[in-house]
Parts: sequence; structure tokens; C-alpha cells
Amino acid sequence: MSKGTIVYIGDFDLRNENVQAHLVRNNGRLFNELGYKVYFIGVNRECESFDDVKILSKYKVDNGGYLELPFTLSTKGIVCEKKIENRIITYLNKLASKSSIEYVITYQAPTYALVLKCIAQWCYHNKIPYIVNCADLPVFDSQPLIKRLVMKINWRYLHYINKEMADGVISVSRYIENFYHRPNRPSIVIPPLFNELCASQYGCFSNDVVTFLYAGTPFVLSEREINTKGMKDRLDKVIDLMVMLEKNGIEFRFNIVGIELCEYCKCVPRHKVALEKSKKIVFHGKKTHEETLRMLANSDYMINYRDSNLMTEAGVSTKVVESISIGIPVIMNEIG
Repeated sequence: MSKGTIVYIGDFDLRNENVQAHLVRNNGRLFNELGYKVYFIGVNRECESFDDVKILSKYKVDNGGYLELPFTLSTKGIVCEKKIENRIITYLNKLASKSSIEYVITYQAPTYALVLKCIAQWCYHNKIPYIVNCADLPVFDSQPLIKRLVMKINWRYLHYINKEMADGVISVSRYIENFYHRPNRPSIVIPPLFNELCASQYGCFSNDVVTFLYAGTPFVLSEREINTKGMKDRLDKVIDLMVMLEKNGIEFRFNIVGIELCEYCKCVPRHKVALEKSKKIVFHGKKTHEETLRMLANSDYMINYRDSNLMTEAGVSTKVVESISIGIPVIMNEIG
């Protein structure tokens, strides 16, 4: 018997196989196993208008439904704010008329943080607990000045709403749990989950040379050199070491998934010449989640190196969880 409905709202794109999508989908599966139907309200990063969303084929989820919104975290998005709010509230009212909504969970905001206040107020008036699921405390040092200021203001308001209006918190780490701590407010830490049913699909084999893998998005892509303070993963430091190994004649292979060589060199131009000459450091660009897991299973080590900052202290690397689940050792520093 169903215990009711949970609605997950946020800036995740379920058609995109990125970290956010897998986190909320796997949490959703957990709630399904506990007896809840889970409906998602997310964004499509390829769509900038509601007309674009209308022509999409329907996206199926395990036990619930999915409302897709256009991606509006831009200057244009401020104009669409009220329309986004109306679409979300209409959908919530529709679900509430059909079944009992037990919880509304927000994973960041599907557009600017103003929409969260609207959602929290709807929950308050309908006596439905408003829960925050937080997996990241980003920094924006690599962004252009104007965008950096806008994003910082937006995130401060987002955190203010969540700290003041949330009835409970689901956090990915103890750091975030402490960040959102408020006396007598329930909270739970759920690290990134991995679907154990698919772990057995990925068999490992021996490599002729030691093979390392980095998979992820090390920093926000830019057309110019970026500040290292804005990097989530210090892939540049790892490449420094790999370039040195190659110069010393050490046999190895370093596969990099999630970013193209040209994209990386725009952000870290000091490596351009060395990487263009390298025979052992290979950029594979973006891969599907399944392709990435297969490359991970066929590697000897995953590498995850991070500096200490707000973002890295708060977050937990999904790729570390996946590596351990598949049985691949991880090379990382204490921040990782």
C-alpha cells in the first residue's frame, strides 16, 4: 500500500546523466522502496522556453511522474520567474487533488531562489513538510564578475530560505548538516547512493600498463583561464604529475572523462603544449553514465584530488562512491 506521494523539485535534469540526476533518482528509488510514489519537477538544460519543452517525448520515472521546466538560470530567466512559479504550484495542486502529498523536497532551485519561497509558502499553507536536500555549497570564483555576483546573491538567498523555512534537511555530508543545523529540526545524512543491481554488470580485466581514470567536471567551463579557487577537482595538479611521469619514461595511461582537451586548455592554458604532445594522457570528452562506469571498471585506479574550500569540504564525490561499489581503488588526498 502506498504511503502517499513525495515531490522532488530542483535544478536537476533527469535526461542528463550527471551527478545531480543520479543523486535524486537514486534517492527517489529509496523512497519508492519505503512505499512512496515520487514525482519530480526538474529542468531540461537543452530547452529555454515552454514551447521547447512541449515537443519533448514523455520521460518515464520508476513510480511517479516528471514535470520538465525550461532552463531559465539566465538573464532571461528573471522574466520567466512568475511563469515558472505558477507552473510548479499548478502541478502541486493537481497532485494534491489526486493523492496525499507527504513531503516536498527541494534540491536547489529550478530557477532563481525566489521560487523556493513560493514553494515553501505553499507547503506551509497546505500543512506539508518542506524538506531541503543539499549536496553542494558551490563557489563561483571562476565565473565572470557580473555572473559571479548574481550567483552569489542568488545562493545566499537560497540558503536563507532553506535555513529559515525548511522543516527538515537531507544532507550529503556532516559539513552540510552542520551548515543547516537548527535546534529541534530533524536532519539526516545520505551520501550519494549507487544502484547495487547494476554493479555486477561491470567486469574488470587486467591492463598491460597501469591505467588511471578521472571522471567528472573539474570546474565550470570558461573561454578564459580560470582561478584555481573555483575548481572543484584539481585536475591540473594531477596532470602536472602525469606530465612529469611521462617525461621520466614511466609507462601508464591516464584517461580523462567529462571534459574535452580543447575545453580544458582554454581554462588551463599552461598545459596546452604538453597535452597536445602527450601519448599517455587522453581526453575522452563526455560519455554516458554506463560508458563511464565501464571505463571505470576497466581501470586500475580512480583519481580524485581536491583542495580545501567550501565546495570540497561540503561535497562528497559520487565517483568515489561508484569506484568503491565496483571494487576499483581510489587515489585521493584527505579532502577527497
